[in-house]
Amino acid sequence: MATQVKVSRRLRYPVTVPAINEKVTENVIIHDPSLCTGCMQCMIGCAYSHYKTYDLNYSLLYVNEDPAKLGSWVNANCSHCVSPMCLASCPALAIYKDDLGIVRISALTCIGCGICAQACPIAIPRPDTLKKIYVKCDMCNGEYPNCVKMCSTNALRLMHREEAFKFVNTMRGV
Repeated sequence: MATQVKVSRRLRYPVTVPAINEKVTENVIIHDPSLCTGCMQCMIGCAYSHYKTYDLNYSLLYVNEDPAKLGSWVNANCSHCVSPMCLASCPALAIYKDDLGIVRISALTCIGCGICAQACPIAIPRPDTLKKIYVKCDMCNGEYPNCVKMCSTNALRLMHREEAFKFVNTMRGV
């Protein structure tokens, strides 16, 4: 029987990181590759949530087969970092943290240069070719993320940041 994680339906407030005084989201999306089947329902949910399409090219997260372990899947989604490299690198100052600690890209000020995607360690921001700007995960505007809702195997989970850190360390055997 799978363990159930109780999470809020809405992000409530940012968490302040000690010694840095930086605000980050209280919850993050965590991927458990041992449960992932590569069905890509998370990508479909994301694409539909943001673009009202089932086209995987519009997803703001990525699921790829792990080249080191065939038959295993890895997921890349925005962690809404404590000190986001995308935010630090943006020449147009289009990337900011909102009052919930969610890292966002302003469609009004983004110039579409792509430096944010180059600066991100996992290249999360992607171009929106119609709008000629870059876009990324916005945690479904603070609602319960659609990618997590669509994951039938519970491989994607919304967890409190501290609990997620412990979970990832356990997964890595640290």
